[in-house]
Amino acid sequence: MTDFAQRLTRALTIRYVAVLAIIGVLAIGSFLGLVRVLMDAESGTAVVNAAVRQKALVERIADLAIQLTLPNLPPPQAVKLEQELQAALDQLEAAHQGLVLGMPELKRPQPMSVRVRALYFGPDAQIDQIMRAFLRDGRGLVVARLGDPGFADDLAGVRSSASGKLVHQLDGLIALYQQENLERLQHMFGYHAAVVAMVLFLLVVSAAVVFRPMVARIRDDIIQRLAIEKSLRESEDRLWRMLQESPIGVSASRRKDGLVVFANARFCEILGADSKSLLGRRARDLYVDDRQLSAIVGELKRQGEINDAEVEFRRLNGQPFHSLLTVKASNFEGEPVNLAWIYDISAMKSAEEKLKLTAKVVESASEAVVITNARNEIEYVNPAFSTITEYTADEVIGQNPALWRSGRHDSEFYQNMWAGLNANGRWRGEIWNRRKSGEFYAEWLSIVAIKDDAGVVTHYIAIFSDITHRKEDEERVWRQANFDALTGLPNRALFVDRLSQAIRQTKRDGKKFALFFIDLDGFKQVNDSLGHAAGDLLLQQTAQRLVDCVRSSDTVARLAGDEFTCIVQGIHDHNDASMVASKILERLSLPFDLEGRQAEIRGSVGIALYPDDGADGPSLLKMADEAMYRVKRRGKNSFEFA
Repeated sequence: MTDFAQRLTRALTIRYVAVLAIIGVLAIGSFLGLVRVLMDAESGTAVVNAAVRQKALVERIADLAIQLTLPNLPPPQAVKLEQELQAALDQLEAAHQGLVLGMPELKRPQPMSVRVRALYFGPDAQIDQIMRAFLRDGRGLVVARLGDPGFADDLAGVRSSASGKLVHQLDGLIALYQQENLERLQHMFGYHAAVVAMVLFLLVVSAAVVFRPMVARIRDDIIQRLAIEKSLRESEDRLWRMLQESPIGVSASRRKDGLVVFANARFCEILGADSKSLLGRRARDLYVDDRQLSAIVGELKRQGEINDAEVEFRRLNGQPFHSLLTVKASNFEGEPVNLAWIYDISAMKSAEEKLKLTAKVVESASEAVVITNARNEIEYVNPAFSTITEYTADEVIGQNPALWRSGRHDSEFYQNMWAGLNANGRWRGEIWNRRKSGEFYAEWLSIVAIKDDAGVVTHYIAIFSDITHRKEDEERVWRQANFDALTGLPNRALFVDRLSQAIRQTKRDGKKFALFFIDLDGFKQVNDSLGHAAGDLLLQQTAQRLVDCVRSSDTVARLAGDEFTCIVQGIHDHNDASMVASKILERLSLPFDLEGRQAEIRGSVGIALYPDDGADGPSLLKMADEAMYRVKRRGKNSFEFA
């Protein structure tokens, strides 16, 4: 700031302070005078109003008293009229006492003038005495009933006072109060006008000496401020235009009445209406219920704003929808408003509800569910998984599903499984795994690859159920259908299947195999002499001896009764078959221990070689059977080729 500016500012400041001091003193005097004028005016007006109210109450009491005399008045209405009469009497008595003794609510109570006192207590107009008699007669009406001796007198007193001298004197009292009030105001206004005139004179003088240069500076300051305000308005207009084009719903509602004064295109689209339908509506009507509205209003009062609150609104067609709500304080066209941003999250809420439902279904499913990431690391397992595998979720999260492999499947099995999964996006099949306790179990497994929009696998979902009991049942049924119940050897059905397999394999390998048909000699005598239990035991031991005579890859079967067959692979010629037959006959000739009793039997063996003696299973079996019967005819306990 320059020296000239400093001197000018100092001189203006001194003059300004001096003028202000003088004007301040006069202003204080003017203010005090004005305050007194206002207080006198208010007190006078209150007194006049009280006097006018007395007259109205008198007329009201007279009217209620007349209504009480109406014939056939219902008791409830009579009680109501008595209550109204009592209330009017109380109000009249309070107003009268206030005018006589001084109204405590007056800011500047005035003492009763000589003229007013003459109306109240003078010999010519005794308003106080007449008013007390009127109140006494009115209260007598409340106590008495129609038909009582004093009711008619009290009613006559009330009606006489209300229509005669009391009302006339109250009119005079009102006129006197108004006249005195007007005289006081004229006196005070004269005093105040003198003070105001002095202030105006000083203002004119100061305007020429002090304020003229200040006005110039203030004018420059105002011009600068107007330019700034114009720039702010232009900036605000740009802001509102940006809000109008915002992809998020934006609205503004006035704070004083809650009416919507702005709604952008997206807000109208979300609400399903045009701007004309929304502007002028109450913002509170958009909420689904008052509970949410109360919560939002309470939060606004506490915090002054709302940030990302989840609120349920209602479209203009009545359809509710979920939204994220943000509310900030702002100004719109010079008025304070609540600026609200809403984002329609109905689709997200619907998806969330579906996810919750899916989660509940997965949690309550009887099948185990395992979710892994693209690295095959477990991210989620449901309760059924723990029930089946005995592993808790904490034990397997982050682990590889190989944790519970059984070891029953080779690497080729898993390679084929992953190849199918990568090629088709899914795989299903039967697999054996191991529980935490080490127990093996069979499961029916289905794996699905989850891909993102780019087609990249992000997760794998595996669903499996424990089919161990079903496998055991299937195994039991299969064994019952294919194995002899007594000896545990394959029965005729499984023998025929094994014979067909042996023929197919021999055709592929270009080798030979031998079919032995064995019939026990002397079994009937043992069965008849020692009993069926001993016979069954002998058959079981015979089956075991035959199994011991061949390799594990060969097949020993019981066709029926005491007839057995053996399929022996890797036979080159008759010598190989003869060695096996001799071993069988030797083992059968040894004594059998049947629970402490001994028995001896022999065997007759017929042998057929494939492909020398038959091209298919039935022909081979027939040839071996015929060879066995030739042995029996020849003397038994020997073998013979087809």
